[in-house]
Amino acid sequence: MTRRRIVDAGTTWALSRRTTRRHFLLNPDKARQMEQAYWYCLGHAAQLHGVRVHAACLMSTHSHEVITDVRCELPRFLQTFHRHLALCTKAFRGWPEEVFDKRSSGAHALLTPEATIESIAYLIANPVEALAVRYAKDWPGAQTLPAHLGTRIIKVKRPVHYFDPQNPKWPEEIELRLEMPVALELDYGPELARERIAERVRQHQHQAWQKAKRTGMAFVGPRRVLRLAHTKRAKSYEAFGSLNPQFAAAGHRAAATEAVRRLRAFNAQYERALAAWTHGDRSVCFPEGTWWMRVCHGARCGPGP
Repeated sequence: MTRRRIVDAGTTWALSRRTTRRHFLLNPDKARQMEQAYWYCLGHAAQLHGVRVHAACLMSTHSHEVITDVRCELPRFLQTFHRHLALCTKAFRGWPEEVFDKRSSGAHALLTPEATIESIAYLIANPVEALAVRYAKDWPGAQTLPAHLGTRIIKVKRPVHYFDPQNPKWPEEIELRLEMPVALELDYGPELARERIAERVRQHQHQAWQKAKRTGMAFVGPRRVLRLAHTKRAKSYEAFGSLNPQFAAAGHRAAATEAVRRLRAFNAQYERALAAWTHGDRSVCFPEGTWWMRVCHGARCGPGP
């Protein structure tokens, strides 16, 4: 069972989802079919659920996205996006088992413009920090660069795998625009926001180069990345039981404190409402931000007492 999230309209989220047992199922290929499937599934889910996509990157074992949930449909968006991407990947790879790890998606709310900048920069520099390529622009799969925010429109054809061309719900072509987050546009302006993100990307790249030099590890390179088998598994050390944060504030103490306070109040009111609901009281009021009980059971929601 997934843990509770406060799902509010207009929240900007950093998302991630990992493949099962860290297999390279999402690895880019020379024909760019995996990239095509990713952009198509992401664009379709975004259009269907009113989500604005700001940045996205498809690594070999996981994906990263930064999005804004305009219509308060984040859970439905994740369900649609990951389901179709998994089914298309199974058809493309001939993979008989599950594609994604059974644990819930990584999703944390970005509370401040600085947190949004940091999250987008981390997404862009992820192929470098994974020692796959020396520069983010060299990643041969689906990727976003600082200059793409607010300018890039991705036009992607329907993949040949899984999607039925006779079914009208699968359009032949989908357009996906990588929009500038509203918070960055208001606080910095588009040009300055791109410069700030590019600066953080350069810092992440420099740290990755220092790490490679210190450990003696070499970058894989884009050509070798394309030759990796999808049955290969990541072998890098990973701490078991690491935390999955619910929000990021990029050092903004007041915003983080307020988020913790609200989350505790939300959970307390939710527990009381759920206890009353299970005893048959359908007049109870769940806290604002409740999604499952509101959408699937028609429960009332509102501010706390």
